[in-house]
Amino acid sequence: MFRPPDRDRPSPFRHLRFAVVFLLALVVVSVMGNRSLLRLYQMHRDQAALEREIDQVTAANAALAEEVRGLRTDPARVEAIAREELGLVKPGELVYEFRSVSPSPAPAQPGGSR
Repeated sequence: MFRPPDRDRPSPFRHLRFAVVFLLALVVVSVMGNRSLLRLYQMHRDQAALEREIDQVTAANAALAEEVRGLRTDPARVEAIAREELGLVKPGELVYEFRSVSPSPAPAQPGGSR
């Protein structure tokens, strides 16, 4: 006849339920939190962006170092910058300034507008 389940004997699915709960908790912990997979992915993206920025800054730094080297060794370059940016001239040089003439407004037509 019908026999009630034995309460002292563990259910065969008890270990399976424990394993499923454990794996579910492991997945939640690995996806969320400070050391999660999402955080790891974000840190790799940030690292790549910082490496690109370092490359750009290094290139800009090299260009500026080349410009400094040129300014220290080439007097003609310094003179060109002094003339163009500061408007300096050598003693005895004549400076010609050409100013643009703005057109005067057209005279009003007799009879005007109606």
